[in-house]
Amino acid sequence: MIKIHIGLKGSGKTKKLIDAVNDAINVEKGNVVCITEGNRLMHDIDRKARMINTETFEIESLDMFAGMLCGIMAQDYDVTHIFIDSIFKSVPKASIEDMDAFLEKVEKLETTCSVSITMMVSVEESAATEKMKKYIG
Repeated sequence: MIKIHIGLKGSGKTKKLIDAVNDAINVEKGNVVCITEGNRLMHDIDRKARMINTETFEIESLDMFAGMLCGIMAQDYDVTHIFIDSIFKSVPKASIEDMDAFLEKVEKLETTCSVSITMMVSVEESAATEKMKKYIG
């Protein structure tokens, strides 16, 4: 399952993410990964979640980010859910126009690896592409 939470800064996306990650820790049978830029969520998210700070990797494109997702799955077949906080903070050079190609890669990863992916996108909902709209929830 792919889910996108979309809205401008201050719309409550990060709170939803924190709650969803902590809920997944208690429900999922496998490992839960949370990807964020910086360490600001470290104290809000259960320590059982694998936290990945994207500042460490200097990710320049959504293609590189998709490669990192593939690497996570290749390293740990027990990952059942990946949460991505504010994708445009993790990949500052990315834009809304890049999202459709990225979502195609995420769709393949979801199908191939049976992983759920939830991501936060900080833009107005009216800016969402048609491909993005089918995952907004």
